[in-house]
Amino acid sequence: MKLCLGVLSALVVSGLLACGGTGAVEPEEDSLGQISSAVVCSTTCPNGSTVTCEGTTCNTYPGESVECDGLHNICLPTIPSVCLSPNSACSYLAGRTCSPVGGTRSCCINRRAGNCYCMPTGQWACSAS
Repeated sequence: MKLCLGVLSALVVSGLLACGGTGAVEPEEDSLGQISSAVVCSTTCPNGSTVTCEGTTCNTYPGESVECDGLHNICLPTIPSVCLSPNSACSYLAGRTCSPVGGTRSCCINRRAGNCYCMPTGQWACSAS
């Protein structure tokens, strides 16, 4: 009986090895013989720039970000040039004296371009575009 079990075990093991049942799975190689398992994600941002990443897993959030292996690359927010000057902020201009009455100028309201109007009272008032 022991001999029978020994022979049966040897047959099972040799059958598994012949069929590749216990061998490690190797990554696939490309035509140049290099291992190829990485994927690339990219998206175009609202300001025209592109963000990309490379990894084994990849998700794209169009116009917002890409994610590879759990790490995010995000589109940087676009800030209008009028918002780069602190003297163009609506919070700075509103209520200050202006001239001529009825005049307009660009201003910045919460990181967005807006318009300021010189009111009949001779003071700036701002509104979003």
